[in-house]
Amino acid sequence: MATVIDLPFSLNSEPVKYTLIALTTPIWLPFVRALWKELNDSLRPEGGILGLAPSEKELEALNKSQGLHDSPLISETWAEREAGSGPRQAPRRTRSPSAARPSAAPRPRGFR
Repeated sequence: MATVIDLPFSLNSEPVKYTLIALTTPIWLPFVRALWKELNDSLRPEGGILGLAPSEKELEALNKSQGLHDSPLISETWAEREAGSGPRQAPRRTRSPSAARPSAAPRPRGFR
């Protein structure tokens, strides 16, 4: 038989919901900022999300000063990353840590 714990407050109340949102802000806020910047940069020719459309001269000045929009949100698979055929080159890694430091003495195997 399951016992029910009677709490002095409801977990489905507004203060609990707002507290949960405030405590999880470090998790979702960077994602929202990156999404806002991505959308605003991609809609730059139309004036961004909330702005007015710039004139041709203003748009040329924006492109000269900030360059063309280069998305930081790049989709690449692990296979592309390993093969180096994706948008970015994967960093070269060595197989063993001693290969990177040839002067280092070999460490004994096992636990210390």
